[in-house]
Amino acid sequence: MGFFRRRDADPATVRRRQDEAIAAFWQWWVASGRAAAAEVFDDRADPSRLAQEIAPRLDAVHPGLQFETGAGRASRHVLVVTAAGDPDLRETADRWLEAAPAADASFEYDTWRRPVEDPAGMSLDLGGTRLDVGDVVVATTPAGDLTDVVAWHPAFADLPDEARGQITFLLLDAVLGERVVEEHLGAVGWASAEPADARPLVELRDLLGPSAPAP
Repeated sequence: MGFFRRRDADPATVRRRQDEAIAAFWQWWVASGRAAAAEVFDDRADPSRLAQEIAPRLDAVHPGLQFETGAGRASRHVLVVTAAGDPDLRETADRWLEAAPAADASFEYDTWRRPVEDPAGMSLDLGGTRLDVGDVVVATTPAGDLTDVVAWHPAFADLPDEARGQITFLLLDAVLGERVVEEHLGAVGWASAEPADARPLVELRDLLGPSAPAP
């Protein structure tokens, strides 16, 4: 009996398939997806059905891509498709954006999660435990051109390490925006006890100055 090893597709084939999937995504979006999405968000309807339409089309490009929607800057809404911190996917996300139609009154497009307008007023529900972003603190340490951070909240004491990490990155993206997190922060950690010399997380936007643009 012979044994055969399946050969991985060569990079040119992978890119061609991704470009075909990107083109198919935007064809669907222009034909019907954009109008359906605008109706959902303008009417504040349940977006789950729309998510079921978007997810498999992005999975066809690459299953590691993630998406979210929110309030736009020039348009009413924004559709964000992000590499979710994976540097190997950044170029794929950029090609998705390069193929996007022009922004209109309904939608604009981005590949970075944007900071929220009022992070101090943001809260998370952790299975019945409320976590107010205004109560999250971080210790910061200069690391060359970057800044290392360690986050803490009283609720962290009762959470597993994985949950602390997920919440920390979610909150950093909300306060600073994903691009600042990736390009201006170094090591990111989280603690079960309050670190020394901690400051409110929401102050990081001012600490990093113009590198943390307003939403």
